[in-house]
Amino acid sequence: MSAFLTTMAWVISMSWWFIALLVIIGYAWVVRTWLHRWKEIPVQPWSPVHATRSELTAIIPCRNEAKNLPHLLQDLRRQSLQLDIIVVDDASEDNTAGIAEALGVTVISSPTPGKKSALIAGIQIAQTEWIATLDADVRLGEFWAEAMVMAALQQDATAVIGSVTLRPHLTAWDRFQALEYGAMMVWIGGGVNAKGLAMGSGANLLFRREDYPTDSLALSLASGDDTFALEAIRKNKGRLVWQGDARARATTAGTATWFSLWTQRGRWASKTPHLNDPETILIAVLVGAVQCALLIWSLAAAWTLTWPFGLAMLSLWMLKIAIDYRLLKLVAFEFEIHVRKRDLFQFAPRYLILVLGAWIQILRRKVVWKGRRI
Repeated sequence: MSAFLTTMAWVISMSWWFIALLVIIGYAWVVRTWLHRWKEIPVQPWSPVHATRSELTAIIPCRNEAKNLPHLLQDLRRQSLQLDIIVVDDASEDNTAGIAEALGVTVISSPTPGKKSALIAGIQIAQTEWIATLDADVRLGEFWAEAMVMAALQQDATAVIGSVTLRPHLTAWDRFQALEYGAMMVWIGGGVNAKGLAMGSGANLLFRREDYPTDSLALSLASGDDTFALEAIRKNKGRLVWQGDARARATTAGTATWFSLWTQRGRWASKTPHLNDPETILIAVLVGAVQCALLIWSLAAAWTLTWPFGLAMLSLWMLKIAIDYRLLKLVAFEFEIHVRKRDLFQFAPRYLILVLGAWIQILRRKVVWKGRRI
């Protein structure tokens, strides 16, 4: 009887290992698809936009951004293409509005709390053909506006999605966040170009003003203005375009602590159940399944302290690290992240910590943004 139970336990354990292996193989196929899609993104020729009037309005919804806002406004004033600027104050508790007014830009107050309401208020008073949404903590190069408008005109776009990168890369913590965020940009850029994904960061988006879907932003949810807007445009047969030119990038700083990173990712994940985007939901489920597989086998190996479980656990981890390695090397090259070799090998366990922490924040209902509970 004891031998029978031992055999059954072994069979069940190996069955679970094969399931974990299949999940990670599925992840490998997805990463391969991302890499292929990224290589298929065409490189558009640089064609300067010659405008005698402003064709673009930058809309910046702000809440307690007195520290960051002046730097962004300085970048916008230095643009090679003339543009208008609208700052929408979302009930800031600092001097955000006063600083913006002192710098001579248009400032309005959001009629109701929330970033989405602030965006809608800004769009309603914009007069230009194109509008861009920016986060107050990003930095831009002098050709950002021209590169974004150029992509829109060249490809007859309804919306242009620009990349966002994290700076600086001084510490291992900085580089981990930059690599993880860059991997998302590779997925998004390739997916948008393949016409299969409606995703982007609201920190760097351009829209044709008349086509911005203000009635599709799901105001009851605190997150997701970018995704809901892009999803609505795709549903309405609009054209989404990825602008991968480095001149169109926005840069921002990563978070300072694990807790703040967990909270940020918990906020982003909170919108997933409300999306009508099969690919995004599939990726969320697959990534979660991969992390569960690694966690379960790590706990099993630690609990049993036997070499078969240890070997099974190690094989899964090594496979995940090998899959990530190729993706992260591409990310490091494309977004100029000067990584160390240990950054590439330590990425997988750090990412597991990130996902677990975000899940815990969601389950505890501790996701907060700008002092507001989500």
